[in-house]
Amino acid sequence: FIMAKQVEQLEKEKKELQERLKNQEKKIDYFERAKRLEEIPLIKTAYEEQRVHDMELWEQQEEERITTLQLEREKALEHKNRLSRMLEDRDLFEARLKASRRTVYEDKLKQFQERLAEERRNRLEERKKQRKEERRITYYREKEEEEQRLREEQLLK
Repeated sequence: FIMAKQVEQLEKEKKELQERLKNQEKKIDYFERAKRLEEIPLIKTAYEEQRVHDMELWEQQEEERITTLQLEREKALEHKNRLSRMLEDRDLFEARLKASRRTVYEDKLKQFQERLAEERRNRLEERKKQRKEERRITYYREKEEEEQRLREEQLLK
């Protein structure tokens, strides 16, 4: 009987514990749900504020970028105007430089042409001498062969 009472008591405590846990779970769930319901409008307003802030920041940065680009363009135009005064001097300098380099080029070309012509003449002269020598050697060889042939014919006769 005592044991049955103890088992019954234990089951009763177990059910009470489960009931308390269930109630506690409901309270936590209700609390979280309420907290989320309260947070949603706050999150939306914070998001909107951040979006507005980001938009203002972007517009400010864009204005700074445009201003910087305009300043750079103005500086570039000033440089162009300042350097345009030197344009004639630059063109004159380029013309002088090109003229001097052209004369140097033409002198070197003339020297090269002269050396080329001289080398051609030398080679032609050398070739003439070589051909003349070859013809002379060929002539003497043929003449000697002819004499040899004639001597052999005479010996045969």
